[in-house]
Amino acid sequence: MAGLINVGLSGVLGHQAALNTTGNNITNANTPGYSRQEVSFETQPGRATGAGSIGSGVSIANIRRLADEYLADQVRSDSSLMAEQDVLNQELSRLDNLLGGETTGLNKALNNFFASLQNAAEDPGSLPQRQLVLSEAQGLVNRFQALQQEFLQQREIVKAQMNEGVADANTLLNQIAGLNLAIAEFPGLAQGREPNDLLDKRDEALRKLSEIVQVRVVPTDGRQTNVLLGNGQALVVGGDAAQLGTRPGTENPTELEFTLTSGGRTLVVSEQMNGGKLGGLRRFQDQALKPATDELGRLAVVISDQL
Repeated sequence: MAGLINVGLSGVLGHQAALNTTGNNITNANTPGYSRQEVSFETQPGRATGAGSIGSGVSIANIRRLADEYLADQVRSDSSLMAEQDVLNQELSRLDNLLGGETTGLNKALNNFFASLQNAAEDPGSLPQRQLVLSEAQGLVNRFQALQQEFLQQREIVKAQMNEGVADANTLLNQIAGLNLAIAEFPGLAQGREPNDLLDKRDEALRKLSEIVQVRVVPTDGRQTNVLLGNGQALVVGGDAAQLGTRPGTENPTELEFTLTSGGRTLVVSEQMNGGKLGGLRRFQDQALKPATDELGRLAVVISDQL
């Protein structure tokens, strides 16, 4: 009778744990980064008798996360692409509205200036027409100067966002390194029992990091992960985290370049900062804002030379 009671008790306790796990899954349905968990059962060792082995009930073998590394990697990749395109869209829209606006762009000022020149050419002796040319010319100069100031202001906004993104990335890198250490030291890891909550936190930190910059995640022994840039430059190795930074560009001090400090060495990694918020800001700085500023300067030089 005692054996029957123990068998029943093992089943009750085991399925109670399963119900608790199900309740935890439901409770955390909207928790960012939470992975659904599942209880795995196994038969307890049987009791040998003269007639054979008699079962002694059930026990919990493991509580595992229902998470797929391939899917997690795809989420990180898509998050990186989305964040990059989102920041590009925001900054390009701001630049487009500035250059294409009727009151902020060059079109209206240029049209008014050349129209005043044509009118003055038709009646060169008219003082009002001459005065209008001078007035429209000053208006064109003011528009060039206003656009230049807007470009400078947008450049400062981009630089501020870069510095903010670097600070957020460093916070996440340190967090991932700390979670690597905590996971490696988790009791029972050698027996196949995993720290589900710590793994969830690390995956969520990696997803947030991918929104800032595109990274590669390489699993290692002890359930740790190394985090690398696209060229293989290490950001996190086990419990050690490198630090990202910014500094004035070598070729153009008015712009920022990205650096990576690790082991007492500082490297320029601007070309490797692809994807995510930082990658989008770098593309906008190099492929949109800088060319627009250069073209504005060239246009001003051409107009002044021709007149």
